[in-house]
Parts: sequence; structure tokens; C-alpha cells
Amino acid sequence: MIKHMALAAVLLTSSGAALAQMRSNAEAVFEQADTNHDGNVSREEFIAARAGQFSKLDRNGDGYIDDQDLPKRMMAMQQANARIAELRQQFDANGDGRISQQEFAQGPTPVFDQADSNGDGVLNAQELAAAKTMATSRVSAMRQSQSH
Repeated sequence: MIKHMALAAVLLTSSGAALAQMRSNAEAVFEQADTNHDGNVSREEFIAARAGQFSKLDRNGDGYIDDQDLPKRMMAMQQANARIAELRQQFDANGDGRISQQEFAQGPTPVFDQADSNGDGVLNAQELAAAKTMATSRVSAMRQSQSH
């Protein structure tokens, strides 16, 4: 999820308001993923929730996440460009320079894997709380680094 949130961060504008919204979105994504409302998030729920985020990231609606979906001021930031290249490498399975909805949904899940501390394929309440805290901390760190 952190990788997913980082991708969302890269694709959003770098304004303070957007970063504040990302912090609340980081928490909401985990809550929205719990579609059966049992207080846990399974890997399947997580992947489905991530797939649902695709249309928000595909800003021009062409079916791919690519440079055309990025705000111009993000493209001008060296740190953002390095992050974009890293994410593209992880998610762009066919190497065409853009990320399809299938590549996005079926891409790696390092955030889920990191949050799943007991390795059972389900994030329980304690693991979800830790993941939300971690996501919020990363968004705050991004905000601080952009203000310098």
C-alpha cells in the first residue's frame, strides 16, 4: 500500500492541500479495502481496492498511467522523476513505458507484504493500524521534503 500511496503522491499535485488530502486518503484506502467489513483486509480485497484506484490515477482516461497523467510541476521535480522511474520499473510488466490497469492491479504488493507482519495474507486490526500510521508518516515526510 505504501508503494500504491507513493504512486498516488507522485501523480497528484505537490500542493499542501493535496498532501493533506493524501494523508486522509492513505487511511481511507485501507478502510475502503475492507469490503466485507470484518475489520481485516485480505490480499484479494487489497488488490481489488488498488484496481479501483486506477481510474483516479489515469487522469486523461486513456487506459494507461503514463507521463501524460502527471502534473507538469511533478515532472520538473528530480525526486519525483526518480520515484516515477522506480514505480514504472516495478509495475510496467511489458516495458512499454506506461502502466495498464491490469499491470497496476496485478503489480507487486510490497506495502501489503510489509504490513502483513505475520505473513497470513490478511491484515488484522493491529497490522492495519500500523500500516495507516506508516502511510501517514510517509506522506508527512514527503510534505516536509517538498517544503525545503
